[in-house]
Amino acid sequence: MTIARGLYDGLEIIPVDAHNMEIAVSLLHRFFQEEGFSGDRSVIAANLDRMRRDDNHWVAVALNKGHFVGIVTVTSMLYIEWGRLGEIGDLYVLPEARGNGIARRLVQASIDWCRDQGCNAVEVVTTPLGEAAHGLSNFYSRLGFAATGRTISLLRLD
Repeated sequence: MTIARGLYDGLEIIPVDAHNMEIAVSLLHRFFQEEGFSGDRSVIAANLDRMRRDDNHWVAVALNKGHFVGIVTVTSMLYIEWGRLGEIGDLYVLPEARGNGIARRLVQASIDWCRDQGCNAVEVVTTPLGEAAHGLSNFYSRLGFAATGRTISLLRLD
């Protein structure tokens, strides 16, 4: 897999496995807490474990000089309209590590994974909270993503 170059020379993007699973859970739990999402640690751990074992998902952490500084989750789905479509589900970089190209590297690694899976497109869903707090539409548009005008509606089954 090709990994884009960023501002951190020693940055590695590595898949989540049994050895770094607990760190990945901690990063996602912190992300959910900071963004105000419900995020029970045991549920995050169970879902993350299922994702990392499923070939239609990819979860990776960013490691910089021995320190875990970010995480990304990606899913691929099969659609009639798009064929195989990738979706970046979660993207988080520790606040103290932001502004150094880590999120861009995680997104590029996600795009590379999606391409390797045969995806024809990659989408990302942003929330109004994420937009207000982080200007996510500007961030993603600089990386080539464009709004589709579609609205996502959700029916919770639990």
